[in-house]
Amino acid sequence: MKNKKLFYILMFLPLVVSIVALLFLPDLIPAHYNIDNKIDRWGSKYEILIFPVVTILFGQFLLLMGRIAKKQEVQGNNNEKNGLIIGICSLLIFNIISGVMIYSGLSKAEKLSFASFEFEQALFFFVGIVFIVIGNVMPKLKKNGALGFRTRNSMKNDEAWKKCQRISGIATMITGIFIAIFSLIFRSIILYVLIAIIILIGLAVDLIYSHKVAK
Repeated sequence: MKNKKLFYILMFLPLVVSIVALLFLPDLIPAHYNIDNKIDRWGSKYEILIFPVVTILFGQFLLLMGRIAKKQEVQGNNNEKNGLIIGICSLLIFNIISGVMIYSGLSKAEKLSFASFEFEQALFFFVGIVFIVIGNVMPKLKKNGALGFRTRNSMKNDEAWKKCQRISGIATMITGIFIAIFSLIFRSIILYVLIAIIILIGLAVDLIYSHKVAK
């Protein structure tokens, strides 16, 4: 399965690249940036290995969720396939962050930015794209307790599940669109606040609708 191969590549690529990067990194590298993307802590170059390990653990967790969702599906492996798509999108974000950590160490950049955009703007733009992809996948998920919008109301029966995944998928896509747009316009604390607000609104829509469907 092509998606599974890509999943494993994205899961282990940060570790491989980080090990190679250790040969070229100085002993001390930027270890943390504040909300203005300026360095506020320096650390050992070996700290870049932490995130690749987290990426592998997160990938294993996603695989486990996919297997659980597959077992709960009446027939076929639709959940596992769609779970891989969600996992690939999520791991792509982890790869971007890991790559930026290596880049910041090699360049010793005082402030992380790409072209006219701050790092946080570029990252949240990709996060918005991931939300859009996940929103498209959600209505295709069969009822399970591992993937999708899962509450007592949404899992009441198959009909409630289908309706809730459809609306939640739409809400997730709209949320992703807004996140991508916000990331191109705003930065720093304003960007974080706006993203938090739009995510909370999307979640509220999901919860209210699932309650209505269940009743």
